[in-house]
Amino acid sequence: MAAKIALQVGSRSIPLVAASDKINLQLVSEFKPLQDWAKNLAKEETSTSQTTTSPSPSSHDQSKIPVKVNKIEVKNVDYFGPRVGFVNLAVDAELIETGQKAPGYIFMRGGAVAVLLIIKSKNPSGDISEYVVLTKQARLSIPSFNFPEIPAGMLDGSGDFTGKCAQELKEECGITLEHDKLIDMTQLAYGSDWGGVYPSAGGCDEFLRLFLSCKEMAWDELQALEGRLGGLRDHGESITLSLVELKNAYKVAPDAKLLSALALFNALKAEGKINP
Repeated sequence: MAAKIALQVGSRSIPLVAASDKINLQLVSEFKPLQDWAKNLAKEETSTSQTTTSPSPSSHDQSKIPVKVNKIEVKNVDYFGPRVGFVNLAVDAELIETGQKAPGYIFMRGGAVAVLLIIKSKNPSGDISEYVVLTKQARLSIPSFNFPEIPAGMLDGSGDFTGKCAQELKEECGITLEHDKLIDMTQLAYGSDWGGVYPSAGGCDEFLRLFLSCKEMAWDELQALEGRLGGLRDHGESITLSLVELKNAYKVAPDAKLLSALALFNALKAEGKINP
């Protein structure tokens, strides 16, 4: 018989069931992305039921929520050494109005940070050029052996978005930036309403905290970045840096992180919230 424990969601407990006896449910229940998911689900249920009944905080009514989660089955777990890395979940949920099942398959991996690094440099003709730093590495899910994207990395659960962003820049690009040189564009755009930008909300919990950094660099230093090797080789990373003019970046890299970052950059710049 498959093991099960309970996941606490607000004031109620939802059964957490393992599809296999090989799955350590206790470890899964402590997985930070799952804990965050449970907290956000509780907030969503509370805010929804309050707005459909009465503004009073005491009016929380489960019968008023549009979707009810009954059970969560852990289908598979991938480990990063001794800790949980990725989890596949099947959430048994129903639409209250119709009784039909709601889409509930989730690939849970948690959040990530990414940075749009814009380097300004005076070219040999004396004009100021703006470049975006891209990383190229193998992405077998596509598959591509040299997929161009902006520097990014998974969060470690500490909640230090800026620190993690600076760490990724150092590891992937060999570029050191002070924390005050990194601007959290998702914070400027959404405040505390959303965790970040969600690239695939139909089946994945991943959110992206998108940062901006603008740096001035001498022309010869800029040119030395092209083709530089980066990444942690002992972690299986094999990264090559590439430069592309800011105005042409969207044409070169079909990377959702880059395209989302460019959209936020242009919108926040137009509103005067950033002055790169």
